[in-house]
Parts: sequence; C-alpha cells; structure tokens
Amino acid sequence: MQYAHLGRSGVKVSRLCLGTMNFGPETSEADSFAIMDRALELGINFFDTADVYGWRVGEGWTEQIVRRWFAQGGGRREKVVLATKV
Repeated sequence: MQYAHLGRSGVKVSRLCLGTMNFGPETSEADSFAIMDRALELGINFFDTADVYGWRVGEGWTEQIVRRWFAQGGGRREKVVLATKV
C-alpha cells in the first residue's frame, strides 16, 4: 500500500480511501464489518463517511455502522483515519 502525509500532521494515510456510502442500504452490517476488516488487512487506513450516507438524511446510518465496528475494539479506531463532512 502507498501512503501520503496528511498535511503537516505527521499522520500517514493510504492513497486508497474506503468509501462507506452504501453501508446500510446496499451492504449489510455484517458485510460492512467484513469489508472494513479486509481493508485494514490490506493496509487501507483512510475511511470516508458522512451523516447523509446510507440514504437516511440526518440519521447517520452509515456512521452508526462504522461506530459499531470501532466499538469491537482490537485497535480499530487507533488504526483508522476517518474523514467526514458537516
């Protein structure tokens, strides 16, 4: 995996970013978890989400799935750089 520096923060992010827009409406929570696990295994540490992803505007459906994945532990949150929008 190739990485790039995130500004001057010293943080390195993968050049590939995992988009999570379809987690929920098109991709089950279990499959979403498996996709995120595999992304980490492959070195992808940059994930993108937004409160409008998941087709339920303002409900943050996709963000809720990502939150529950982080809650499983195993250092997931410490390994991922999470991009979102407001």
